[in-house]
Amino acid sequence: MKIIFLIARDSIRALLHQRLLLALMLVSLAATIFFSIIMSETRKNITSQFEDSDVPTNSPAFQNMSEKDHKRMKEAMEQGASAIEGFFYAAASFGGSLVSLLIFSTAVTAEIRKGTIRLTLSKPVSRFQYLLGKYLGGVVVMAGYAIIASLAMLLFSASSHVELSPVMKYAPWLMFCRQLMLGSLAMLLSLLMHPAIACALAFFAGNGLYSSGNPLYYLLPSYRPFNIFEQIINGEMIGGKDVCFLSLYALDFVVLMLLLSWWRFQRKEVC
Repeated sequence: MKIIFLIARDSIRALLHQRLLLALMLVSLAATIFFSIIMSETRKNITSQFEDSDVPTNSPAFQNMSEKDHKRMKEAMEQGASAIEGFFYAAASFGGSLVSLLIFSTAVTAEIRKGTIRLTLSKPVSRFQYLLGKYLGGVVVMAGYAIIASLAMLLFSASSHVELSPVMKYAPWLMFCRQLMLGSLAMLLSLLMHPAIACALAFFAGNGLYSSGNPLYYLLPSYRPFNIFEQIINGEMIGGKDVCFLSLYALDFVVLMLLLSWWRFQRKEVC
């Protein structure tokens, strides 16, 4: 176990020194905040139209509004706030997915290409320990990304005076699970083909494009339940029981992909 943690530590150190990876993470977070600020400003402009001094709330137009119209106005403002949260989540999730695909698709193949893996495997290190250590290193980095994205979400909510939806408390964890699923599949595919192609296939390998009547629906992984964008926009709820089932599904999928990756890695020529 100590060997696995040592490999994971070295993997984390190497990942943090990759300028492209750090740049991608910063750009993803910056883009998330940028688009959210635009949505927030749009919401403020809409709100100001009702609070503008030229159109006072005690004007006949407002006084003649029925209770139903007031309710519709309130619902429209709530939907605007939900849209801001939804776009923030979607941008953070998409950026994290790109980071995850880059990390895991190159975790092993980059070492094979550079030849540095030979030195590591020449020591008393099994291929299973090496593979698992590399994966755990990526998991730690993605956990850091999820924490940073969560803090950014909280800070943005506080600064923009936007009340977070109850479903948002599960968003970082579900986003993290989805990214680990993408990463484990990308790692497996990268041992079979070029990492760039592996990233594309892993990203589009979900069954969301197929109906339940298509056999591929039951063979391909299901990413869609982990994407709660629609729940945020529509104000739908998701319970702790659902999150537990999704977590177990993600765990099963990751374990299966790691076992298949180990099987392929055992047969791959690295010297």
